[in-house]
Amino acid sequence: MSSGSDPISVNSPGPKRSRTRQRLIETAREAIGEKGFRRTTLDEIAARAGLTKGAIYDNFKTKDELFLAVILAVSGERLDRFPWPCDRRGSLKLRLRRLAEAVIADAAAWKHEAPLRAELLLYTLTHEDLRAGIASASAKRIEVVRERLRRSIADEELPIAAEKFVILLEALVPGLMFIRAQAPHMVTEETIIEIFESLAGGATAPISKRQKPAAPNVSK
Repeated sequence: MSSGSDPISVNSPGPKRSRTRQRLIETAREAIGEKGFRRTTLDEIAARAGLTKGAIYDNFKTKDELFLAVILAVSGERLDRFPWPCDRRGSLKLRLRRLAEAVIADAAAWKHEAPLRAELLLYTLTHEDLRAGIASASAKRIEVVRERLRRSIADEELPIAAEKFVILLEALVPGLMFIRAQAPHMVTEETIIEIFESLAGGATAPISKRQKPAAPNVSK
């Protein structure tokens, strides 16, 4: 662990080292998935990969730098697989509904990753270098999410500044998924849709309680 305040840097490897680097990332990811961040050691990663521990240090300065590379790989895959809405047809409310439906479509994959996310949160609380590295990478992720969101929603349509809206989404979706994993009845698909539709502004009654307009009073 470095004692400096600078975040972990992830240097681009040369072409001769890229295959070894990728092998280490994939092996570390498998080990972390089985044992968690705290119990995974560099010795174990090297053994699983059929490499020496020195090969790890040829590619990563520290254990946490390797872990950060794993986290960035998982995050990149998640962004690529997410079924982002890609058009601006319909009202803002309708387009937010489509975004909610994309979240629902990705829920099963998210649930599979939930233990890794929870483990990562606990680990970063006591590993400042990794936390700083994630914070630095998060700024880039926010910009990527913002660009993906622009495919269906223009910045000026959002109820708050676009960069803040993206931060809201980055907090909202994991929060909903964690609660859904623990208490599915509390975060149903209808609930997710209603929450996203509400971001368009304006109060709406819950789907289950919506009523037809009252008949006009024709009495004299």
